[in-house]
Amino acid sequence: MGKKKMGKLLGTGVLLAALATTIAACGGNNNTPAATNAASPNATESSKPEEKKEPVSLRFSWWGSDARHQATLAAIDAYKKLNPHVSIEGEYQGYDGYQQKIMTQIAGNSAPDIMQLDYPWLPDLSAQGDVFVDLNKEPEVDRSQFPQKVLEEYTSFNGSLVALPMGTNGYGTMINKGFFDKFGLSTDKQWTWQELIKEGGRINAGNKGNHLFVIEPGTTTGGLGDFVLGEYLYSKNGEYWVSDAPAITASKEDIKEALTMMKELFDSGAALPLGDAALFTSKMEQNPKWVNGEVGMTVDWSSTVSKYKAAAGEDKFAVGMPIFAENGKSTAIKFKPSMILSVNKKSKNAEEAVKFVNWLLNSKEAALILLDTRSVPTSEAAMQALVEANVIDPNVAQMVDNALKNPTASPPIVQNKPEIADIIRDICEKVVYGSLTPEKATDQLIQRVEDKFKELK
Repeated sequence: MGKKKMGKLLGTGVLLAALATTIAACGGNNNTPAATNAASPNATESSKPEEKKEPVSLRFSWWGSDARHQATLAAIDAYKKLNPHVSIEGEYQGYDGYQQKIMTQIAGNSAPDIMQLDYPWLPDLSAQGDVFVDLNKEPEVDRSQFPQKVLEEYTSFNGSLVALPMGTNGYGTMINKGFFDKFGLSTDKQWTWQELIKEGGRINAGNKGNHLFVIEPGTTTGGLGDFVLGEYLYSKNGEYWVSDAPAITASKEDIKEALTMMKELFDSGAALPLGDAALFTSKMEQNPKWVNGEVGMTVDWSSTVSKYKAAAGEDKFAVGMPIFAENGKSTAIKFKPSMILSVNKKSKNAEEAVKFVNWLLNSKEAALILLDTRSVPTSEAAMQALVEANVIDPNVAQMVDNALKNPTASPPIVQNKPEIADIIRDICEKVVYGSLTPEKATDQLIQRVEDKFKELK
């Protein structure tokens, strides 16, 4: 995948214009015209109930929060009313363990008919064979609703369109206003990692049990490796610290600096102890300290806004910009498809599965049920439906808008390969827990990652 600026993915300007409309509407201006690009009838008109068709049973798997689960189940029910012959079984869970489960199911020929995935997984999943339906060849799919470059750079593999993007995701901070109000902090402040350590340490020193920041060790993506180490090095240097060559591009001194900062983050008391945070991996919003306003903020994707807001309280939540390195070269913000949706090529009912996927992503009915539980829809037709209904969460819209104004380059796939991510997370944890100094950890990280790169070539 290329490293072109993601702002170019939306050359029509439709999504950015729609977000601007939404933000204006949230401010009370309901006369702003919505995006006017006409969607095809196939995208916005619901299918009429069909009679006397052979029964079809489909399995649909996804991960997410309770809000996403309930919205998706409601959308399934709506589709079944329009298509009584179709039965869809939802298989849903939290993020932790989901990728491995899907890989195991694909290897064992027991994968669901329809699968929610993350785009960095495509190379590993596709390596198991001809796994997914080529949606370029499916007339039921209205591909015109999606930016072509998103389809080419994020959901295509080996010349086939193996998935469709479900949502547009921006990255930033989730802010607990209860904590910020308690300690007199502004939700508009642009934080650097160095300022976070200083202010968080001061707060914790006088208020034990209160921490300005919380982060989990991480799963395949996210956590310490991606959201702290990776973010710090990108902000400092203006490029990713590894490339798809594959190679390490950051200097040894920069990696050591990033790991030293990470250790200070926890040693200062600015961050909740990692062992406590690890108990809530993939479900940080359920941490009592978040609910009770004893932690101030975390970093995550816009698709997770609903769960953090629900746990903190509508009036005790805000979003902010990501955390940057002090005097760094870049303040660009991560942007990506929030999730992607694929159809199992071995499905006995692939044609019906494709029809459901098109309806779920492109129809007005589905859009108004799913709302922004997978962030802002990528489909132009779905986005237009939400803008016209004025139902996009302004916090989600703000995060996506922030990212679109100054997006990072598309990331190297190798960074999120499980075997690489596991090494990074292991080293980061050892630094935080004190079993490795930043100096020794830097040497081990470089050696272990380079050894793994040799295996991948």
